[in-house]
Amino acid sequence: MRRGKKIAALTAAAAAVVLTAGGCGVQSTGVNIAQTEPFGEPATSVPQSVSPSQYPYTVSVFLFSVYKGPGTMISRPVAKQPSAMDLPNELAQLSSDEQLNQYTTFVPSGITLKPTNQAHMYFVYSPTRLSALAQLQINCTFDQWWLQHPDGHNPSNRLFDPSTNEDTGWQDCKDGVVVPNAGSAAAAKPSSTPTAKVDTVG
Repeated sequence: MRRGKKIAALTAAAAAVVLTAGGCGVQSTGVNIAQTEPFGEPATSVPQSVSPSQYPYTVSVFLFSVYKGPGTMISRPVAKQPSAMDLPNELAQLSSDEQLNQYTTFVPSGITLKPTNQAHMYFVYSPTRLSALAQLQINCTFDQWWLQHPDGHNPSNRLFDPSTNEDTGWQDCKDGVVVPNAGSAAAAKPSSTPTAKVDTVG
């Protein structure tokens, strides 16, 4: 399948980039490695006595790692109950433990996704153009989210950049995503295929 070959090529490229960066200790050029500062509430506002492992919630994010393969879904402890719209910011940052384990991300800090009038289709507002690896991270992370939080729609996702009219089309992730429980009802595909003319969100 063409999409399977594309995902395999992307993950292989990610492995090469991550291994190069991990081997020399220097970030490779031409990719947007997210900053470690959290997006939103500063880390200093969290009581120092609280360890991330003691946080009451978790969120699944798709990262790249030298040791765990080109793409890995990990469960990250978070202090507040997450929502789907928190996922881009979670992807754009790395915890100290994740950095020590040489995880990396290609999702730029400052990215915002806004829902459209179609389920699981999002407008993308990013300070830099999203690379194919960043798109893969977002699609896999959202795919996992909707498998864990079913809403009656297929977990497929679609990204649309209003500034460039770039449209990823409906995407599914096969790498690192946990299969839903057996016996769960098949979800309906998202609403009809959107046209190029979409209502922008102010």
